[in-house]
Formats: sequence, structure tokens, C-alpha cells
Amino acid sequence: MEDLIRAENLSFSYGVAGGFSLRDVNLRIGKGEFVSVIGRNGSGKSTLAKLLANQLMGYSGTITFGGTGLNDLSRKNYSKLSAYLPQTVSLVNEGISVRELVLQGRYSYKGMFGFASSPDDKAAAAESLERLGIGDLSEKKFSELSGGQKQKALIALALTQLGLKSDLSGKMLIVDEPLTYLDVSHQYEVFSLLRSLNENGLTIMAVVHDLNIALKFSGKCILMNGGGVIRHDETKSVITEEMLREHFLIESRITEYEKSYFINYLT
Repeated sequence: MEDLIRAENLSFSYGVAGGFSLRDVNLRIGKGEFVSVIGRNGSGKSTLAKLLANQLMGYSGTITFGGTGLNDLSRKNYSKLSAYLPQTVSLVNEGISVRELVLQGRYSYKGMFGFASSPDDKAAAAESLERLGIGDLSEKKFSELSGGQKQKALIALALTQLGLKSDLSGKMLIVDEPLTYLDVSHQYEVFSLLRSLNENGLTIMAVVHDLNIALKFSGKCILMNGGGVIRHDETKSVITEEMLREHFLIESRITEYEKSYFINYLT
């Protein structure tokens, strides 16, 4: 499988004495893969996501996307290839309408003085909203949405940024803990949407706490601990009873039912 994004000897420190550091990470994510990133709190999951999304500077080693180093791609051009959704939505103006929020994904398609939304911008935003099934919410304020609706609106923003009509097979969505504050039904709904996008060629990398979600939806899995990648392989080979015992300090039994795997946590 052709690599989409690659990290080699990637290291990063927040610069605080005794603080967290990511060190010597080597990984490859292929075009069209659905990858979950798992690990205990403080293992480096979010830092890795931010680095691959070009949200953090000052790292050593190399990150390439489609064979081109991130340092050789402008932020504007990279934003058309890779979209990043952070853990929280605290930076979103709660008074903004859903349509206005999603239109912000078109900033990288504008010229230096292109501030007004063009007919193409509006059509792209409307198409993304319809694709996520929330076209009827376009005039609602972001603050009026449920947790699941907010996640859908943010995914619609990402699709507008990436260009839904373009070939998604060379593009990537990086999502950091998309299930925060969602109930079980919305968790599965959001990940079903991500899988649908993946089936249309979009590469997905998601930081996930719920290991049953990772088992059900992702083909590959990255296990992190102490700022390093412990294992990167097929999900069923990474999430095992032995791994849960060693890295999560949990006793479990993993069972198969109708071609799906489930973790039963033992008390």
C-alpha cells in the first residue's frame, strides 16, 4: 500500500523541564487506512496527532505527506490535504451559525483579499452539510446543537476544507478524541460516518479512548506509551488481552461475535 503520511525519527518536547516529550517515532500510514491511536493518558496520543496535523513546530526528524516534507508545504496547501479536529470545541464561537462555521473551511481556497463567500463556497458547504445529514441545521447556532450534532458540524467543516468533490484518496482527516461528551448512540453514529468517509477513500486517523470502538471500526492501530510507539499493526494484533494487561493494567477477555470482537473487562 502506498504511504500517505510518514514520520521518521520524530521527536518533540514542550520545552518544560521534566515535562513530556515524544521521542524517536517511526510510522507509516497508507492511503485509505483507518487508524486508531490508543494508549493511557499522557502517552503522547494527542501530541502525535498535532504533529502530523502540522499544529506543532520545533520537532526533530521528518514528516512527509505524499512524499513531500511538511516543511516544503505551505500551511494553506497542507490544509487542502489534511484536516484536523481537536479534542475540544472551545475555540468555536458559540453564537456562529452552522452554515457560517462550515464556510470557514473554504479559507484556503481564497486569494489574499477574498473574504466574501462565493457561490462555489456556499455550494461546497451545503454539500458537506447534506453529506453529514445536518443540512436542516444550517441556520441554527452552534450553541443550540447537541454533542453529536456539534461533532457532525465539525466533520462537515473538515470536509469543506478538504473539498468533498475532490479525490479523497490522497487526503486525510485527523480527529483527536471525537467521542468526548457523547453518549453511546452518538459515538457509534459519529464513527459510522467516519467509516463511510473512509470507504470513499479518505484516510482517517483517530485518537480513541474506547478500545471497543477501535476494535470495531479501525483496520490498523497505533499503541503509544511514554511518548513512543509501542506497536503499529492490524487492530486485532494490537488490542489483545496481553496488551491490556501490560499497558492498561486491566484483566480482560476478548470474544468474537458475528465477525466482530468485543472486550469484556474483568473485575
